[in-house]
Amino acid sequence: MAIPFFSIDLNNREFFKIIKDFFLPVNFKKSQNEINLFLNERFKNKYINLLPSARLGFYLALKKNLKEGDEIIFSSMSFPLYLKIASELKLKIKLVDVDSKTMNIDHKLLEEKISKNTKCIVVTHLFGYPCKIDEIKKFTQDRNILLIEDCAQSFDTFYNNTETGMFGDVGIYSCSLIKIPTTLSGGILISSNKELNKYINKWTEDNIKFSFKKKFLLFMKNIVSVINSFPFLYSILTSKIFFFLDKFNPRIYRKIIYSGMGISTKKFDAMERSTLSKYQIEFGLSQLKKLDQMKIRRKENIEYLIKNIKNLENIELLDYDNDIDWNYQYFVIKIKKNFEKFNKNLFKQGIHAMEENVWNCLDYNYEIQNYSDNFQVTSKNNPKLLRIQNSSYLSKNHLDKIIMGINKAHEYTK
Repeated sequence: MAIPFFSIDLNNREFFKIIKDFFLPVNFKKSQNEINLFLNERFKNKYINLLPSARLGFYLALKKNLKEGDEIIFSSMSFPLYLKIASELKLKIKLVDVDSKTMNIDHKLLEEKISKNTKCIVVTHLFGYPCKIDEIKKFTQDRNILLIEDCAQSFDTFYNNTETGMFGDVGIYSCSLIKIPTTLSGGILISSNKELNKYINKWTEDNIKFSFKKKFLLFMKNIVSVINSFPFLYSILTSKIFFFLDKFNPRIYRKIIYSGMGISTKKFDAMERSTLSKYQIEFGLSQLKKLDQMKIRRKENIEYLIKNIKNLENIELLDYDNDIDWNYQYFVIKIKKNFEKFNKNLFKQGIHAMEENVWNCLDYNYEIQNYSDNFQVTSKNNPKLLRIQNSSYLSKNHLDKIIMGINKAHEYTK
């Protein structure tokens, strides 16, 4: 049995409710009010926008607050599409290297990169683990710089008892298919700025039109993705297709897997998606209501995986602080040598892990103001990163299969 690179935690009732709510979207306003109430209770004293995608929220936050020629700083390991958006808005991009323990932005290097032209700093809580956001906030407050938290992977992660996204002027969460929580495509933007909230509402009202075609195509994509969350069903067809593509046309396979990363040369389309549907909001609500139990399970999974692979000499774990209350959404390891052979061997055993060597923003053809700087930690570590499956849906048998696969791949490549 193959194990997919992501699984959505849902039961049979939730699956059939997705179908029912798509074809019979009654009481849509009630569902909308319920999720807004939930989010307002969670993010007190923040203005909230529920959007078709997180990337749209990022685009509108930059469009409202910055102008052409303004300087914006990212971690060198950030979401590449966000750099593409900044580039298309004609902002001047600077990068800061990451720390070797967590792959998050190195706050000690950040201060020296800030100039009088810096208008915005974007920090990514990579793999769900928080950066030193309190230290970074000091820099931005002292200089009146816009602070945007990219929380695409860090919903339900806390730093000093405060949830990520609550520190910055803007916090952006992704609710895409492989995120926790998911609305099966969507995003949440929170901010302290009432004018930004109004601007986003007005822009979406004027520009995001109802499109049955877009909604139906997304629904079909979501149904296929949900079905493939179940290892048994994934094994029947999709895993065999991916195996064929990986063997005979790896470029196509990689293009499919990383289609949302900004790798393509196509220009960002702010109107690419329609408004959220009733089934998406209802599924998002069901996810939000079981956040705690899913997080407990993911934590147990990671602890079990670490216990069984920590002594393998070709594997290095990220150096996370055990006292940090993060969401355990991603379990990323470093393969010290023979990365490609390791992953290929794992793939042949049906363990379809996710290469996370796509985060180095220097690998994309964006204009970087400080391109010639030394990004030693990023360059050294980015090619080694591999995400091992971790979902609250996975059983102990699934985890044991993953552990066995990792051990076999390790023996093959050590």
